[in-house]
Amino acid sequence: MECIKCSKPAKGVCRFCGRALCEDHMNHMPFILTIYVGENHTPKAIVVADALYCGICRPQPEPIEMPELY
Repeated sequence: MECIKCSKPAKGVCRFCGRALCEDHMNHMPFILTIYVGENHTPKAIVVADALYCGICRPQPEPIEMPELY
């Protein structure tokens, strides 16, 4: 695979969209693995702190409703 930005050999892929990245174009962003409700009814998240991120895609900050899946 080649980097999406410069065509150098890729060393990883964006966790959010799957685009290939070389070492020069790797960025990092937190990735939420799951969210659950804790003992005192407070939402908690299990997060990977340094997931690879391409800088091109735009992960949405809020969930998107998809009623067509029902």
